[in-house]
Amino acid sequence: MSRGSVDRAQPILAGERLTLAPLAPDHTEGLVALFADPRASRYFPVDFSNERAARDLVTSRLAYAGPPELGYWTWLLDGQAVGLGHLQPARDLPSELIETGWCVRPDLWRQGLATEAIQSLLDYALSDLRLPAVWALVDSRNTPSISFAHRLGFLSVGQRQLDDGMAQVFIRLADHPL
Repeated sequence: MSRGSVDRAQPILAGERLTLAPLAPDHTEGLVALFADPRASRYFPVDFSNERAARDLVTSRLAYAGPPELGYWTWLLDGQAVGLGHLQPARDLPSELIETGWCVRPDLWRQGLATEAIQSLLDYALSDLRLPAVWALVDSRNTPSISFAHRLGFLSVGQRQLDDGMAQVFIRLADHPL
C-alpha cells in the first residue's frame, strides 16, 4: 500500500486495485447510487433506496468535522466510486474509541475489494497512527459482514442495542495477528 498526501492530514491510501481517497464532493453521485441500492443499505436504520435520503447521507459524511487524520474514504476502482469506509471517533460507543465501517457496491461483492480497503484502513490506523485498537459495530442480522469482520481479525466482544435492533461489537487489536 502506498500513501499520498492531500490538503488535510487524511492520506490517500493506494492498494493493489483500489485507491482510497478522502471523501470529496465529486464522489457524491457514485456514492448516492451505492447507498440507494436496497441490497447495500438493507441493514441501515434509514431507507436509503430513497435517493434524497441517500444524498443526505453522503452530504452528512462530507460534513465530517472530526480529527483531520481520520474521516471517510471513498474507494475508487478505475476512477469510479465503488465503496465507502471510515475511521472516526465512535458514535455509538465511547467517543474516545475509533471505529471503522464499510459499504461496497453490491455488484462487486465477494471480489475482495472490501478486504483490500478495510485492511488498508486498519494498517493506517494501527501502524501509522499507532492506535491500540479499532472498533466496529455490525448489525446482528448482517451475517456476511460479521463473517467479514472475523476474517479481518476482529474479535467479537459483545452486543449493543442500536436503533431498532442489535449490533455485534467488534474490536481489532493492534497486536492481534491475522
